[in-house]
Amino acid sequence: MKKMGELMKDMGFNPNSSTSVQEAFIKHLIKAAHGVDVMTPSEKKSIQNNPQKIISLKSLANQNQQMAFDFEGAFEFNFSDENATDANKKTGS
Repeated sequence: MKKMGELMKDMGFNPNSSTSVQEAFIKHLIKAAHGVDVMTPSEKKSIQNNPQKIISLKSLANQNQQMAFDFEGAFEFNFSDENATDANKKTGS
């Protein structure tokens, strides 16, 4: 079995490219071969350094939002939050 470095060399990958490009290439190969998403070392490090930026899927599921489309004009975002102002409801901010 070949190592990742050998595979990348065989495919003509530039060994002097940035770490993020190398990680993205390997991540793509894994997803193409196995159909799964993996986290790169830099993604794991970023999450460890900034845990406050992680969004809980449960909290997103609890936000009731209804989108309404006016095909003659712009779309409208209706929030169930009573604290949102009318301007925020129309712009989605």
